[in-house]
Amino acid sequence: MSALPPDAPPPETPPLLPIPRLDVRWVHAGSQHLDLLPTPITAASTTYKAFVSEESSRIEDRWQTYADEERRKIVREWGSTEGEGAPARTKTKQTDKEKEGDKEKEKEKERRESVASSHSVDNDRLPTHPSDEHLNGEKANLNGDVKENGNGNGKVPEEGVIDPDHLGEDGDEQDLDAKYKDLIAKQQKEYENLEEIAGVPVSQDSLFEVSLPTLSLHPVFWSHTGPRVSVLRGTWFVSDETRPASWELAEEIERGYLEIKPWQPSYKHELAIAMALGPAGEEKLKYNLPAKFGSGLGIIFEDGEKGRLITTGTLTYISRAFWSTLRARPSGTYVYRGYGPAALASGKDKTEAASPGRSQTHSRRGSSSSQRSTVMEKSPSMHHRALSKDTSQKKDKSPEAIVKGLGLSAAETLNGVKKSVEGLSDDRRKGGPNVFSEDNRNAIEEENAPLVDSSEDDTPCTDLILVIHGIGQQLAAVYEAYNFVYAGNQLRQVVRKQSANPALASIIRDRRCQILPVQWRASLDLDGEKTDEDKEHGMDNRFSMSDITIHKSIPYVRELTNSVLLDIPLFMSHHRQKMIEAVCLQANKLYRLWIARNPEFEQNGRVHIIGHSLGSALVTHILSNQPTKMPSLTQLPKQVITGTRDRFLFNTSNLFLCGSPLGIFLHLEGAQLMPRKGRERTMRSPQDEALDRSGKFGCLAIDSLYNIFYFTDPIAYTLNAAVDAKLAGKRPPLAITSVTAPFYAPVTNSFSAISSYLPSMLGGGPSDKKPVRPGVIRLPSGIEMSGPHGEERLEGSRGERRFSALNPHGNVDFFLPSAGVSEYLDMITAHLSYWSDPSFAAFLLAEVFSTRLDIMRTGLGLARQAMQEGLAM
Repeated sequence: MSALPPDAPPPETPPLLPIPRLDVRWVHAGSQHLDLLPTPITAASTTYKAFVSEESSRIEDRWQTYADEERRKIVREWGSTEGEGAPARTKTKQTDKEKEGDKEKEKEKERRESVASSHSVDNDRLPTHPSDEHLNGEKANLNGDVKENGNGNGKVPEEGVIDPDHLGEDGDEQDLDAKYKDLIAKQQKEYENLEEIAGVPVSQDSLFEVSLPTLSLHPVFWSHTGPRVSVLRGTWFVSDETRPASWELAEEIERGYLEIKPWQPSYKHELAIAMALGPAGEEKLKYNLPAKFGSGLGIIFEDGEKGRLITTGTLTYISRAFWSTLRARPSGTYVYRGYGPAALASGKDKTEAASPGRSQTHSRRGSSSSQRSTVMEKSPSMHHRALSKDTSQKKDKSPEAIVKGLGLSAAETLNGVKKSVEGLSDDRRKGGPNVFSEDNRNAIEEENAPLVDSSEDDTPCTDLILVIHGIGQQLAAVYEAYNFVYAGNQLRQVVRKQSANPALASIIRDRRCQILPVQWRASLDLDGEKTDEDKEHGMDNRFSMSDITIHKSIPYVRELTNSVLLDIPLFMSHHRQKMIEAVCLQANKLYRLWIARNPEFEQNGRVHIIGHSLGSALVTHILSNQPTKMPSLTQLPKQVITGTRDRFLFNTSNLFLCGSPLGIFLHLEGAQLMPRKGRERTMRSPQDEALDRSGKFGCLAIDSLYNIFYFTDPIAYTLNAAVDAKLAGKRPPLAITSVTAPFYAPVTNSFSAISSYLPSMLGGGPSDKKPVRPGVIRLPSGIEMSGPHGEERLEGSRGERRFSALNPHGNVDFFLPSAGVSEYLDMITAHLSYWSDPSFAAFLLAEVFSTRLDIMRTGLGLARQAMQEGLAM
């Protein structure tokens, strides 16, 4: 193509375009926490995940309410080491081992420097790439640059630039980890103003909260353990959407972006000319970044959405010139402006990247984008081939062609550049051998989807289940694996899987439940106040369990005894009231936090309780003293809400006891189980059927009671006899049929039959036959329940009517099937197996969500009563 004549009019200048909107997306490093894993998190996540669009917008709106100076102060203190391109924070409090390690590192550094000074020529030939090393997490050399620039030469940072070397008032001397733990501990002790939401609620049912003053993510309804989970305002992303640039790097890149203006149409013409001139031309378009990010590091913007980080220097210039001769662009690391372009760069389509209701889950196994990025980081040549290879066109790089190219019109030049970029995009979309298909990627993301996720079209939660633990939680202070939070997560996962069962779905319909653990042991304070008599006689000797424990032998057994078995004598002592207060305070705190974040629940929701082990005895004492009906929180004065310590601030619908020793305590107290008049099935009960009285141990303010156990659970006891001892012999525990019958069940039955002929010393001998179950009724959930006549009714003798008033099945005891080979082996694990048992989870869902219409549809006894009430109306 010939050049334009000299007298040709210049091409029309396109109009200037406004600054493109920045797709800001807040991200967090707490994907493992939001997934609510049933096992402890042993390592902090290094991968960021974006909040969904609605959550990010709420966080951004709250962030904008802070003054500019306040935002910078927060970032200096809490965010200066977060994200790609941020220096590692230096620790000021070091142990002796760390100090010795630092001395060894210093000696090794001096030795290397001495070697480097004598072999400087060899070091210059090393094929290093400062930008790639820095952005891939190898920040050792960059930390030295930061110290030199920030502290060594005394330079003052530019105005408006966040300097991580100049922290808050305490500077590097402040131990942020200890400070954060203190803040979390203080927040956990807060009880007066729980109705005030300090942070930004996120996740389904607002289980988590973003604290902008500390730039962190933490749970709301249970204690946060482990290191701080950081959140970051994502504006520029490195390589893909899981690697946001640090606050300072993003701000500096944005400053260059606004200065270069790569979104203007004229910039494409300038870029085309620079590409034609090669590395020398690109140098003129490069925006140099401060030396603290790496020596010679700069960025070349390719358009209004992305740029390429490169470095300058003799070796780098030769390398770039070499790649130019191969008709390929030089190496570099791509950065993207906004979350949308970064998500598209990782292989996600536009609808997936911009979907407001779908979380951008980053697979724990590694998505196609993460695997592709890892391979490219390890192999620069593959990076060049995948991102920069242009084999569709062969351009003449001779000086004459370059001069002619300068004479082309802007439109022609732009068309050439467009074809080149389209070729690069095609090559990139084709990818390498590690690129997954879209179906495979979606399958992986769905498989690793978080357990909870916030969305505008979520089914509202209608039922809240509080789980009260038993003994042993003192061990959680030392061993994280014993933390009851993970048991709650385990049950939540199993319940979620069972709720997908089509049979249960016919009962659940458009309702949903949430499970929260009540960690009462962590808030239990056993220190007693000194009386005047003690002070008068000098009786001030106070000793702890550690003071009287024998430490010479079996330390783990001693620790197990002190942390687990001690709770039983505590319950039998004068400390019982303190344990009851601890349960009430923690459960009421959870309920107040829940209502503050779900205000409509108080009018339309119900609360259920699961009491495990000793927790079942504690909750029985509380519900015995509970009024028959509690008013709503909005009807109670603030002083009553904060001062109530011996009862719940909510009404309890169903009480599930599992692995419960309650029968022992009822026997010791000489008490019995009695229905409470004025509840769901006792509104018209006569005096001998239900008791209208609070404060009577065993007369619980609930609608239904279920005592669930394994026959092999050594802690569990039956409760039918506590209702009516004479009828208990005729009413055996009802069986909960296994929803996942194992394939080896026939083998287990055969082994049980054979074991009856073995000697008693080997666990054999005759065993008591379980009574034959009478008529079996199959509930819509797929769970079979049995009863004397397959129904319950508020008719018959006094004992029969009391059984019917306690739950719809006319029986209090229910047993779970055991799939073990030996009862003695099952005995070891049975007491802690409820949380992972799908049959237990399915039973919970069936009993929580079954309505009178469901009972009528399934033929249970309440149908007759419901029809009579309907006719009466």
